Amino acid sequence: MESFVLLHNNLYPKSAQILMQNFSNLLEKLQIPTEKSHSIVLEHKFLPFIERAKYYKRLLALLLESQTENRKILICDSQSLLETKKFLKILCQESELREILNKECSVEIDILELENQFVFAPQVVLDALKTASFKPKRWQGFRCAFIIDRELEKWVVESKMLNTIEEITGLKILPFFKESYDYLLEVNPQLAYQMGAADYYEMVDSGVDFILTPNIGNFELMDRNATHLKSVSGRDDLEIPLLFVPQVILALFEDSTRDSLCFGQHKILPKML
Repeated sequence: MESFVLLHNNLYPKSAQILMQNFSNLLEKLQIPTEKSHSIVLEHKFLPFIERAKYYKRLLALLLESQTENRKILICDSQSLLETKKFLKILCQESELREILNKECSVEIDILELENQFVFAPQVVLDALKTASFKPKRWQGFRCAFIIDRELEKWVVESKMLNTIEEITGLKILPFFKESYDYLLEVNPQLAYQMGAADYYEMVDSGVDFILTPNIGNFELMDRNATHLKSVSGRDDLEIPLLFVPQVILALFEDSTRDSLCFGQHKILPKML
């Protein structure tokens, strides 16, 4: 089987740790080989304060390294996926930036080849589940909200990823394509709480048992800052937890426990297992 290099956004280390611990466990269980793991702070909304060439250089270096080693990058969160897609689009459109990066990395960038150097981790996981032994439909009777970046709506619909997750898990999934407001935590926390609370309680009021996300920023805002969201909203309920995609998939295996799924590290404790 093809070996992968893992990549995830590390803007929020504690939230990222929960995601990556579960992904590492899941990949091992599915016998998907990985060689190494990389983390980068990825958030294009900070670009006015960061030199663009410096911001993109490390991402380019990882793409080039994986190309040289003949390994694909397995992108573990939606923010990193979105940033990688945006970066390649910018390389196509802006010859000046491309030339700067060519010079700094001592390469001649081949954009078409780089487009084949990465894949979104849930796609690989769902494909591997076709031959795995697990308890299907374990989430039968549960409803969840799936919140993901608005810019990925077309891709999510065309890939039919949610349909596949429903078929495997038994979940009823309600999609919510939203702008992620986690970046406001760095510049205007109060506004971040207000915007996050509006999205969180919209999903809660749709009658779901939990919220599913592949976005580390959403988890950081809505779980780790949950008490702030509750406070600014004037609500007295804070019971609907957020889960990452690998946690939901891992729960299909009989040997999974609350501890192995890192449920105890959540601010809103999941109580469904």
